[in-house]
Amino acid sequence: MKVRALMDCEGVGYRLKKGEEADLPEKTAKLLIKFAYVEEVKRKKGDK
Repeated sequence: MKVRALMDCEGVGYRLKKGEEADLPEKTAKLLIKFAYVEEVKRKKGDK
């Protein structure tokens, strides 16, 4: 799942700086979204 960091955060398998985008495993991404560390990056219609 593609996410954008809202603050600096690091853990097992990721290290993100504020504003950085990364593709994380869905389970990890959903957990970070739940705690408001990241937000999901929505894809545009033309993107694959």
